[in-house]
Amino acid sequence: MAAVTRRQYKGAAAPCTTTNSLTSVDTSVTLSAITGWPSTAAVPFYVVIDPGTSSEEKCSATISGSTLTLTRGQDDTTAVSHTSGATIYPVFSADDADETNAFASTMTTRGDLLTMASGPTVGRIAIGTSGTIIYSNGTDPAWASLSTAGIAPVASPTFTGTPAAPTAADGTSSTQIATTAFASPSSDQYVLSSSIFG
Repeated sequence: MAAVTRRQYKGAAAPCTTTNSLTSVDTSVTLSAITGWPSTAAVPFYVVIDPGTSSEEKCSATISGSTLTLTRGQDDTTAVSHTSGATIYPVFSADDADETNAFASTMTTRGDLLTMASGPTVGRIAIGTSGTIIYSNGTDPAWASLSTAGIAPVASPTFTGTPAAPTAADGTSSTQIATTAFASPSSDQYVLSSSIFG
């Protein structure tokens, strides 16, 4: 189960009416029109039925064609009966705002990270200390040192012995290269790569 529910919205959904009556336990209603309404199947959105009356009710709905499948009595309203021809349209709800605020209010300090805590609920991971990394214990992420995360620092390589002086392909020493090749580049050419780089 997710901490919040992804819902769909449309900015120009036109009010319409129901084509069948609803008892307080019915879970399906057909609409007279769906101009501008959300259309993605299985992604819910909120609707209000009989707005501004004593029978006002909000429902979570999914849509298939012009038929809604309803979860009744949402957003602090109660499931009641509605006659055929009741006004209905999509709305933004207090639940939508509350879930958005749950994310916004969790972040309190620079460097905060969001995580899914147990529940499930939205959780906060405060910034770690300098030099730490995000580490998983298999259940939750947390800041940890490199050693705790099982990352060993790489030691600097150690060199032993005395490197041989570079020579040209014909055995000429580096001193001869400096005095001959650069003094007379047109008369002598030397290959350094095989001696210096192998």
